[in-house]
Amino acid sequence: MINLINKYKNIILLSIGLLLIIISIILIGYDRIELIKSNVFDEVELLKYKENNKKEQENIIDNEDIIDDIDTDIINDENNIKKTTINKREYIGYLEIKKINLRQGLVSKNSYYNNVNYNIQIIKSSNYPNEENGNVILAAHSGTSSISYFKNLYKLEINDEAKIYYKGKIYTYRVNNIYNVPKTGVVIIKRDIYKKTLTLITCTKNSNTEQTVYVLNLISEESDN
Repeated sequence: MINLINKYKNIILLSIGLLLIIISIILIGYDRIELIKSNVFDEVELLKYKENNKKEQENIIDNEDIIDDIDTDIINDENNIKKTTINKREYIGYLEIKKINLRQGLVSKNSYYNNVNYNIQIIKSSNYPNEENGNVILAAHSGTSSISYFKNLYKLEINDEAKIYYKGKIYTYRVNNIYNVPKTGVVIIKRDIYKKTLTLITCTKNSNTEQTVYVLNLISEESDN
């Protein structure tokens, strides 16, 4: 029996190797298909968002819930787990960072899809861009999967810019501060509370114990024609 195994050892190892290669190709192909599907969905939703903007440009009404100001700007991960009734994946705006070739839709804070496992997440304690001296707080995965929208965020530097398209306006922000914090479930945001701010949060590159926080200040606000 042992002699028989030794005789066909190379064939067995080759077969196992080929099987592992086939499995790897299938997994890579699946992730690629999911990424293509996501990109197609985003393109369709972007067209819908722009079309809706044209219709609402003349009479914009802010009917979103206004949250209380939080002076300390503390995010607790437990607050991110929410029960919602809005299950339709419909974008209310877009985040664009040209330097890292990112353009991704944002859903309402009450949406089922407002979760890092589906999309860029608007944190529950976040403001919307049109709120006075508010802080738009966004979080997303880094890594290599199709939902790792912040995988290239580490390339951002001081003075780089990001834009949010929301309710017929373009809000342009500039990076003012970048710092790391321990991954403890709580993030303290260091910002000027008298300025409109955009905060981006993701896992620190090449670290399993830290998160990186990018704080951007608003530098311009213009109509999205």
